[in-house]
Amino acid sequence: MRIDIITLHRVRNYGSSLQTLALQNKLVEKGCDVEIIDYYPERYTSLGLLKRLKYKSKRLEKNPVVLLAARMIISVSYIRKKIIFDRFLKRNLKTTSKIYRSEEELIANCPQADVYCTGSDQVWNSHWNEGIDYPFYLTFIPEGKMKFSYASSFGNGSIDKAEVETVKKFFKSYKYLSVRENTGVDIFNSLGFEDVCQVLDPTLLMTEKDWKPYVSDRYKTMKYVVTYNLHHDLKIDRFANELARAKGIKVFNISYNLHDIYRKGQLKWCPTVEEYLGLVKYAQYVVTDSFHATVFSLVFGKKFIAIYPELASSRISSLLELVGLEERGIIDYENVGIIDADIDYRKVNETMSVERDKALIYLDRVLAAC
Repeated sequence: MRIDIITLHRVRNYGSSLQTLALQNKLVEKGCDVEIIDYYPERYTSLGLLKRLKYKSKRLEKNPVVLLAARMIISVSYIRKKIIFDRFLKRNLKTTSKIYRSEEELIANCPQADVYCTGSDQVWNSHWNEGIDYPFYLTFIPEGKMKFSYASSFGNGSIDKAEVETVKKFFKSYKYLSVRENTGVDIFNSLGFEDVCQVLDPTLLMTEKDWKPYVSDRYKTMKYVVTYNLHHDLKIDRFANELARAKGIKVFNISYNLHDIYRKGQLKWCPTVEEYLGLVKYAQYVVTDSFHATVFSLVFGKKFIAIYPELASSRISSLLELVGLEERGIIDYENVGIIDADIDYRKVNETMSVERDKALIYLDRVLAAC
């Protein structure tokens, strides 16, 4: 059976790449011929990202000199990201031979499969997608073909009222629907969909043993606190450095951006995907505002703190609630001392095992209906 997946494999970040790999691998284990639809809209390209810089800051928009300087500085990081993530994609993912830039291209030359899947990550987050991104709702698939979702995410606790009727119509064409967060279940219930499952992010379908071939041992003998600070929260850096100073160890900062070299600690500039996993696995402590860095902290049994970002915090809180570690997610910095408390990973792993079985049962149900 051929299954084609559409997901955020081209956004060039660690979580998106690894969740795509994990879902592909699990479906292959179940005997499916899996292909990732290579949907690659302009906004994901380096040029598209540079074009959008001016919309991120009023100062950049109004000052062409500053905008040009910013583009020159950040273009170096974009080039490195392209090299790192395209190399990982080429080695580990089976993608369609054709790259699709738009819904129109997908309709005109629809990839051929028996079943189509909307994969995980924030595929239905219209804030990050700059509006409803129709291909992630499988709008290009011929009528009569089976569609399902696996651990797809809205990224937020609600959707824009102006989008409700449009997306509701799209969802009616899916035979099976599953989401990653409990807030996603609530959204679907509000839309009138009742038979919607909450399942684990694909990265959690793979155990620590499953991830071992993808982990670099480069940092195995080092002692350090690692940060993955996606939202540039200075308090994260301050806390990590205070913690490292108290423990007499280093701080390693994972960042895509070379200009983050100014931050206290040692910059790990856009490490390979394998090195990213190794940096988390071998850290003494992990301090992050990233969902997937939280995921891999759990997978590798780390002491960690997850700082809730202003936007899209529900994905982290939902995960921590699921494994009974709500105290590890914080909004302010009054409770950061919890990072040194021991975690009962025996209990966490038992919960994960149960939830993993539920997710695999969902996939078995989907595949049995094909």
